[in-house]
Amino acid sequence: MERRGFLISLFLLNILIRCGGYWKVSGCLDWERKALTTFRKSLNDSSSRLSSWDDTSDCCNWTGITCNNKTQYVVHLDCSRLGLSDRIDPAVVELKHLQLLDLTYNAFNGIPIPQFVGSMKELRHLNLSEAGFSGRIPHQLGNLSHLISLQLSSFYLTSDYYPSLSSENLWWLTNLTSLKYLDMSYVNLSTASYDWLHVINMSPSLIELKLFQCGLSYISPTLASVNFTSLRVLDLSYNNFNSRIPNWIANISNLVFLDLSRNQLNGNIPAGLGGLSSLQSLLLSMNQLNGNIPAALGGLSSLQYLDLSENLLNGNIPAALGGLSSLKSLELEENRLNGTIPTSLGKRSNLSSLDLSDNSLTGNVSESLFENLKKLEGLHFSSNSLVFDLHPDWVPPFQLQTIRLGSSHLGPRFPPWLRTQKYVTKLDLSNTSISDIMPTWFWDLTPQLFLLNLSNNEISGQLPNLLKMQFYVYIDLSFNRFSGPVPCILNGSTLLDFSNNQFSGPIPPNFTSTMRYMEFFSAAHNQISGIIPSSIEELKHLVVLDLSQNNITGTIPSRLGNCVALEALDLSKNRLSGGIPMSLGLLSQLQTMHLNNNTLSGEVPSSLKNCSRLETLDLGYNNLSGHIPTWIGKSFPALRILSLRSNMFTGNIPPQLSNLTSLQILDVAQNCLSGTIPQSFENLTAMKNKLKPNGCLSYIQTRMLYYEENLLVTSKGQTREYTRTVSLVTCMDLSSNNLSGEIPEGVTSLLGLRVLNLSRNHFTRKIPDKIGKLTLLESLDFSKNQLSGTIRQSISNLTFLSYLNLSYNNLSGRIPLGNQLQTLEDPSNYIGNNGLCGPPLIDNCAGDETPQGPLPGSTDHVKENEKEYEMRWFYTAMGLGFPVGFWAFCGILVLKKSWRIAYYRFFVEMKERLFLTVALWDVRLKKFLEKLGH
Repeated sequence: MERRGFLISLFLLNILIRCGGYWKVSGCLDWERKALTTFRKSLNDSSSRLSSWDDTSDCCNWTGITCNNKTQYVVHLDCSRLGLSDRIDPAVVELKHLQLLDLTYNAFNGIPIPQFVGSMKELRHLNLSEAGFSGRIPHQLGNLSHLISLQLSSFYLTSDYYPSLSSENLWWLTNLTSLKYLDMSYVNLSTASYDWLHVINMSPSLIELKLFQCGLSYISPTLASVNFTSLRVLDLSYNNFNSRIPNWIANISNLVFLDLSRNQLNGNIPAGLGGLSSLQSLLLSMNQLNGNIPAALGGLSSLQYLDLSENLLNGNIPAALGGLSSLKSLELEENRLNGTIPTSLGKRSNLSSLDLSDNSLTGNVSESLFENLKKLEGLHFSSNSLVFDLHPDWVPPFQLQTIRLGSSHLGPRFPPWLRTQKYVTKLDLSNTSISDIMPTWFWDLTPQLFLLNLSNNEISGQLPNLLKMQFYVYIDLSFNRFSGPVPCILNGSTLLDFSNNQFSGPIPPNFTSTMRYMEFFSAAHNQISGIIPSSIEELKHLVVLDLSQNNITGTIPSRLGNCVALEALDLSKNRLSGGIPMSLGLLSQLQTMHLNNNTLSGEVPSSLKNCSRLETLDLGYNNLSGHIPTWIGKSFPALRILSLRSNMFTGNIPPQLSNLTSLQILDVAQNCLSGTIPQSFENLTAMKNKLKPNGCLSYIQTRMLYYEENLLVTSKGQTREYTRTVSLVTCMDLSSNNLSGEIPEGVTSLLGLRVLNLSRNHFTRKIPDKIGKLTLLESLDFSKNQLSGTIRQSISNLTFLSYLNLSYNNLSGRIPLGNQLQTLEDPSNYIGNNGLCGPPLIDNCAGDETPQGPLPGSTDHVKENEKEYEMRWFYTAMGLGFPVGFWAFCGILVLKKSWRIAYYRFFVEMKERLFLTVALWDVRLKKFLEKLGH
């Protein structure tokens, strides 16, 4: 009876559990509802996405909760993408039957993963990716023996707010015998580099392994046996293996996806990879792989995506790749491939993207290559030496979305087949030898364009007055022959380059009305006239504004100061007048300002001191006046170029300029400056550096377009424009002023100087003794001063010198010879110094003989003068050497007793030897005479 009663009770209990009984509140088990309520209270649900979690309602109907239909146990807790933060209450452990916990894409603000998660032993799926956790992964997760998938990717944890997840080793994974899917991408595994592979090799059930960017630095080249043969997805990209591709990878026969990109892998691509018959994606980009592309890859009949881009691969593209019948994308760009494009690639009817750009491919491209490419959407052949030989009436079988053919030969006609392409969003035909009038039908293609690059051609014609484009678009029409007015761009433009064309007329007043999000605008080197419209203030996102080398008149609009994002402002070489607006001081992000070659007047406004990020300030060739502001030396710590050339500045050169430790180029020539060169100039650190200056001054990047720095520098007697090499120039030009006094010796400590010009001033006394220390000097001009004394012999140490001008001073004495000076044979370098003599001048120095033979300036003449010079020094040295040596020896005898004794003994011995030798010769002579007498 007792046994029967127990069975009845158990039966009734089972009924109660199944039907809900007193444990259930509206279908939800009471203790689980309470656990979830406690769990919710620990969370910061600022977006109220858990508002359905009512204390009295059925928790099985709450957001993110899934219950078992029969038992009503909570089996799924999905709180992904709810914006939760704060902490996780241990009450969640009460969900004893939970099989899935998903907290992805939340913001737990760097808290560690709770150790108690490791006690939720019924979990099958745990996903904590991008949830805001940091610190060490608790090894207690190894207790979750039923886990099928574990996802701990921590991409969003690499911010500055908190560190990423990490794990000292992976041995805790060995207990997860049911694990099939493991994603620990972005987790710091640097300390597990040498054993991670052995642990993974103990997980034979793994199907997917993703260890993207984990700081791994070692991958074993060999494995005794490969146990994870079930693996279908292997992603080890963005680590730092710096080794060859391991051969054991070819033994994972079930691989469908293999990504080893950006790992500094080197050596050849193993031909064994051609045996992975199930492989659909092979991604080996951004490594240092070399050698040929193995023809064996052509046997991968299932391959859909092949990416070998950005390596060092050479040789031809194997024709065998044309046998990849399933191929959808082929990426071979940025290698060293040569030869022609195999026509077999044209047989791949599933191919949607073909990228062969940035190689050394040659040959003609004809219609036969594209005959079967009906699904092609992306064609990338830029930066090769390909010649397109297409019939004018050819109609392509495809509809392309991306066309990149830059640096191919398409011209001289504009490609007529483009008219058939209705869905193009990106078009690059830059530098393609097109010298044609732009067809009017082309502008019908532009409404859907996001990128248009026609630069570096000879395309002519006018643009429509209203050009309709996408809202965010990149347009580069530079270096062509477009003419007519500057058009308005409907819908706006982010990057716009109209430079180096023949556009004329004024900038439309409403030019900015549809382009308020523009970041880059250049119309430099055109024939634009009129004024800068005041509506320019509407371009709040403008980073680069370049209107240089036009015919723009009027004043600089004060509203330009409202373009607070500006980093580069170039209005040079126009006809602007008036003063520099105070409002330009609002441009606190400005790095380069060119207002040179205008007719600006007045003083430099003090508001510019707020532009503290300036690296280039070029105000040269204007009518600016007043003193050079002393605050320049304090306000611009990053200034590398200061040009105030050809203005009307007066007063002294401020010694505060020596605080500009990054200054490479100082040009204040052609002003009315007086006083002396500040002694503190020896502290100009960047000019003291013999090495290449740090950083790059050549451009300011704005996505795909950039502003290239430029500067006019007077060097070697000529004014030259420097662009990309301006960061290599170190120059001090103080010429054509009223400076006086002595050239300070401290100037010779500026060892990095390549150009030094102090000409046309009133400097007196001598050339600095240590001028020869400036060994990098290429151009030295001290002409038209009042320097006196001799030319220092150390000047011959300037082995890079290719321009020297010391004319019209009061120098005297012999002109030094030797090294680079002998190549500077122009007498005008020294003319106007009546006291100078010797080559290359025709005036001989005192004591020189009348020259015989070769004319002055010839090579033979120089050689003879060198010999004469050397012989004079030889005889002089002999004359000085004898008395110096004699008295030095006598002095030692007086001071050193041991030397005197040794010297006396030496002479006694020499006397005895001499006496004996004479006696022997006397005896021999007598015997010889006696023989003659007989």
